[in-house]
Amino acid sequence: MAVKIPKQLETIGAWAKANSLAFAFSAIVILVPIGGYFAADMMGEGVRKEAQRRAAVYNDLGSASAKNVDLPLPGGEPVTLDTVATEKVVEQFGAVLEKYSKDASEVYAKAHAFHQGSDTDPKHKPVVQSSVFPRYDAKSSAIAEQVRFKVADAIAAAYTKLLEDSRAGSPPSDAAVTKNIDARELRYIQGDLKQESRAKLSAEQSKQLDTYLGKIRIAEYAEAAKKISIYADLSAFDVPSRTSVTGLYKKPADGAAQDAALFDMQWKLWIASDVMQAFNASNRAAGSVLQSPVKRLVSLSVQPMETAAVASSGEATSMGGEAPPADAESGDGAAAAPVAPSAEVALVDPVIDTKQQANRDFTKRFTGRVTNGVYDVRLADVSFIAETSKLPLVFDALSAQNFMTVTNVRLAPADPFIAARAGFLFGPESVSQVTATIETIWFRDWTSKHMPVSVRTALGIVPTAGTGADVDPAAGAASGM
Repeated sequence: MAVKIPKQLETIGAWAKANSLAFAFSAIVILVPIGGYFAADMMGEGVRKEAQRRAAVYNDLGSASAKNVDLPLPGGEPVTLDTVATEKVVEQFGAVLEKYSKDASEVYAKAHAFHQGSDTDPKHKPVVQSSVFPRYDAKSSAIAEQVRFKVADAIAAAYTKLLEDSRAGSPPSDAAVTKNIDARELRYIQGDLKQESRAKLSAEQSKQLDTYLGKIRIAEYAEAAKKISIYADLSAFDVPSRTSVTGLYKKPADGAAQDAALFDMQWKLWIASDVMQAFNASNRAAGSVLQSPVKRLVSLSVQPMETAAVASSGEATSMGGEAPPADAESGDGAAAAPVAPSAEVALVDPVIDTKQQANRDFTKRFTGRVTNGVYDVRLADVSFIAETSKLPLVFDALSAQNFMTVTNVRLAPADPFIAARAGFLFGPESVSQVTATIETIWFRDWTSKHMPVSVRTALGIVPTAGTGADVDPAAGAASGM
């Protein structure tokens, strides 16, 4: 049975059939605005999302472009870029770092060669063979004493040779001058003044005699001055002797302290050699001390290098300080354990990372250089007399010798007449008394090879891993500077 349509719908349907075109346009007029509204809303949402996405991208790009990028530079301040750190920029920076590393390695190699010389011709040689020191069996007190004597004798001989190579000397002794003057006095009285003795001389003749003898004395001093380039003798240095090392270290427990003291003697000799080499360079063109820029070395002393104390070893708290022998017993009554290194341990090669950063501390001195993992710094106090106008030449010679730097200097006028009475002739130019502190640098990659184990440990230098050494690397690092 068919459903009966309401009369109103039948009327609308009949009208729509009769007026189909009008009906269609009416529907369009009604539906299109409504559909367009929904379509426009859907399209606007997509546009808004796309706009928001693009705005976020632009913000990110703008933020990135506005930021500074810090690129690390080994051993210096970071490099700041005011641009985007793109892959190309990072690649270029990597190439620069690689070149920087290569240049640094080449500079270090040249610096090392300048400082140490070559393997066949080193600038600083140990005074004794390594089998004598530091590679000896310190368990025997008799052997340890022999080592002390051999090292002290060798260092004393090296100082003597250093003075000879520098053409150094002293004024003639008072006894020698007095003997010559006495002989010349009698001849002058009897030959020139025609008198039997000084007692027979008149006042005028006595004055003539004194003038003559004064000239004789100066002539003696001048003759000695012509034969040397600088006034200097062993008293200017800290020269060891058998007497100075006898009885200092008597027990095996004193071995580490003995090794540190002996190596410091060696180190001081190297420093003195460098200073004298610089003075020799200054005086090379002079015929004698009368023309030399550096007239006299008064004293040269090397300051102790501070290190960490090692409580159980009996070591001093500074390299170069006098290390007291270890007590026979510790505070709790137990016998002190021997700490002297054996020959086997002393043969172990150290580890020196020459590429590590050498930090600076400008609170110490204006150079900022301090002892670090690459090199050690030792300071020397040097007192000398030099021609005042030639002091720039002398300081240049010091700076040209093995990275030495004058970090402090004090000047005072030197009286040549007072010096002449003591036999020191300095020539006609004005002279000054100079007291200077000189900074010296020592690369560990070669000095550590000559160091006893106790010194390496005090400086935080560890042996090569896997060598079977019985030295605790952690302990060495903990006690380093």
